[in-house]
Amino acid sequence: MPTLIRRHPLTAFFVLAYVGSWVAWSPWWLSRSGLGLLPFDLPFSAVAGINQLGMFAGPFAAGLLVTRITEGSDGLNRLLRRMLQWRAHPAWYVLALVAVPLAVGIWYLLAPGTSVVLEGGAVGVLAVLTTTYLTYLLGGPIQEEPGWRGFALPRLQDRLHPLTAALVLGVIHCFWHAPLFLTDEWDTARQDPSQFPAYLVLVVSLSFVLSWLANGSRGSLLLVILAHNGVNWALFAAGTLTGEPVENNWPAALGLAGLAIIAIAATRGRLGVAEDRRADAESPARV
Repeated sequence: MPTLIRRHPLTAFFVLAYVGSWVAWSPWWLSRSGLGLLPFDLPFSAVAGINQLGMFAGPFAAGLLVTRITEGSDGLNRLLRRMLQWRAHPAWYVLALVAVPLAVGIWYLLAPGTSVVLEGGAVGVLAVLTTTYLTYLLGGPIQEEPGWRGFALPRLQDRLHPLTAALVLGVIHCFWHAPLFLTDEWDTARQDPSQFPAYLVLVVSLSFVLSWLANGSRGSLLLVILAHNGVNWALFAAGTLTGEPVENNWPAALGLAGLAIIAIAATRGRLGVAEDRRADAESPARV
């Protein structure tokens, strides 16, 4: 197995990410709130735990395992250090903390007939939004991004044009979520068929933006994690401020698509990857 992984690290990563997550999630998506093949219902606490387990068993574990096998302990340490790599130009912090959540959430607030609702007062809403931001940070981006943008992106960019690499990674990332669409509890809009292509547009657009951010910040996974978290949090914030849960992915998808177009135009299609790119000392070894 290690020899096969060394020969085909990218394929191994994607297979392990899918298998790890889908198997770990299986008690959920096979239960009565999913396909109904297992004769039980899961309490919310179990669903939350299984969701977390699936993300850790998928891209997180796959990224760390394949890195350890292909690059040894030094490569693994480099990958983990990038999760704490905070030195970057302030513009990348603006992109991660402001531009991404704004692009996702603003269109829900500007929709005709929408008004801002501050249930519990401004201080109460601010407390809820702050607490939720921190909760969401621990509930997904930290488990996913060491694999997607930490391990897979640099290797895809070594083989493909940066735009193609971002597109491929976005599609793979999107369909990794497939079992969750079978469940009742997953908090993503999917009440009609049009929400599925909207979700694809959203995740692929996010892939372009996060690729730009990762390349521009010299591989900082910290900033990528913060930006990814901004998407999840902005959807929650939009629902909180309007008093209605988000039931349409299209405003977020089109907002992120607009930001992706800016990223492509600003970098002339390179997403921050230089034409004569050389392996960076802080980047993982290319295989």
